[in-house]
Amino acid sequence: MTPETSGPRSLTSLLDALDPASPPPGPASGAETAPLEPQDGLTIQAMLDRVGPRSFGAALLVPSLILVSPLSIIPLMPTIGGLVILTIAAQAFLGRGHLWLPRFLATRKLKSTQLRRAVDYLRRPAAWLDRNSRDRLRFLSGPPLDRLALLAVMSVAATWPFLELLPMFTSVSAGGVALVAFALMVRDGYVLIAGYAVLSASLAVVIGLISGLV
Repeated sequence: MTPETSGPRSLTSLLDALDPASPPPGPASGAETAPLEPQDGLTIQAMLDRVGPRSFGAALLVPSLILVSPLSIIPLMPTIGGLVILTIAAQAFLGRGHLWLPRFLATRKLKSTQLRRAVDYLRRPAAWLDRNSRDRLRFLSGPPLDRLALLAVMSVAATWPFLELLPMFTSVSAGGVALVAFALMVRDGYVLIAGYAVLSASLAVVIGLISGLV
């Protein structure tokens, strides 16, 4: 995973960047995106541009936080979010220096009211995590163990398209992805362990469901 060279350094600042009423921080990549007025909402590409195309931890947080919020009940949202997370995590795993999304994902858009509702819903838990996280067990979130975290994220996100009818499950497992992504961003090994616990429980549920169907 490439170093976090830009982007928010806390969940609160990330939510500020995603707030459609906030002005964009300026072009973050060579690709120009048409500015969207707050009432229009934001595309996934616009959200990622706001957090920085080189900040993979922050980029992973964008779709995972959206899925933690009540927006996970929107049809196809778990599938789209899972594909975005898979794409970002795979590029981070391969050590790419700049994030890229295929057009069919990059142009997906959330309405301003939807995005603002998600941001407001997440502000309180985000503030709590910001207050209680710090640089701990740093080696767990650095190379080469950061690759293990990315593999865990990809393994869980890959199951979401097949569990579209279980939005609550997606929200819980997306919470695990968000914890892992946040831990990679701030280098907090304790938060990373908590994320691993949630992801492990999510995979156990998936294995149980598969076993019940076989």
